[in-house]
Amino acid sequence: MENKRTKCLKSYVTAKEHAKIQQLAQQTGLSVSDYIRRITIGQRIESRLDQQAFLSALKVNADLGRLGGLFKYYLSQGFKNVPPGEIRKLLHDIEDRQRQLKPVISKIRDMM
Repeated sequence: MENKRTKCLKSYVTAKEHAKIQQLAQQTGLSVSDYIRRITIGQRIESRLDQQAFLSALKVNADLGRLGGLFKYYLSQGFKNVPPGEIRKLLHDIEDRQRQLKPVISKIRDMM
């Protein structure tokens, strides 16, 4: 079998470096061995946290797009036949989605 792993590489690291490697491997969902092997041979590694943050941002963005479209429709109608309470609810929903987006953006910023 050509793909059987039989060779071992050894590297000494500090306790701090070891903890960081374990943390990074955990974020990707890989074992430390798989993480180090992939990094060493130059394979692209995606963090599960990156993916989760990206999906959360997409969801909130879709909600904002839908709510913005509804508000644009109300504007085009001159707010005729639209109860004021519905407009207030729509604006509240937009603000709520913006608040949901802030921690997602912070999480993405922290990962950079």
